[in-house]
Amino acid sequence: MLTSAHPLQRRTIRDSSGTVWQIAELDARDVPGALGPNCLIFDSQAICRRYWRYPVDWFELSDVRLLNLMNQSRQSLG
Repeated sequence: MLTSAHPLQRRTIRDSSGTVWQIAELDARDVPGALGPNCLIFDSQAICRRYWRYPVDWFELSDVRLLNLMNQSRQSLG
């Protein structure tokens, strides 16, 4: 869960299967091996995903677009 870091911004959304996602942009300057100064974390009860590349306006995206971003980024990594 996102309890130890202090988020710059945070949102909560629910996907079509009912999974609740906590999404937060975090300061990553103290993260070993960080690929940038900030990262975007998608955290559910069962999964935590970290993204280094994401739109600066992620907080303004609709829930559907934000979930699409998570899924597209995941597919491009695989």
